[in-house]
Amino acid sequence: MRELIYIVVEAFYQKALNDILLGYHFARFQDPVYLEEHLQRITTFWEMQLTGKVTQPLVGGGFHLLFTHLQLGIKRGELGRWIVLFHKTLDELEEHFKANNTEEELQEIKLITTEWKKKIEFFEVRFKSHPQMFNT
Repeated sequence: MRELIYIVVEAFYQKALNDILLGYHFARFQDPVYLEEHLQRITTFWEMQLTGKVTQPLVGGGFHLLFTHLQLGIKRGELGRWIVLFHKTLDELEEHFKANNTEEELQEIKLITTEWKKKIEFFEVRFKSHPQMFNT
């Protein structure tokens, strides 16, 4: 499962790095070594969210999601764009499985992507419930 989560996280970051609206938030990840460390950390975060367990030790201390993102000075529209890009990444994963796997495997992926989208919605509500999260 971790490998699949990593594939999604990496695909999302490639979109975000090159996105006209969000790219500047991800500029520090242009360094491949730093990007890889971050991808592993974010993969661990999503692994915890989706499975309730971690298969690799967490490096760098616990997750402080709201505090970390507060420092970025994100705008409300940027949160919406992040969600669009993440959903697009998950939809592309489903399309890939649809084209290359059995119906049973596709249904398993749909369960994962549906659960992932629910988690994204949960975090969206948390962010929006803290107006100080947004820079205008």
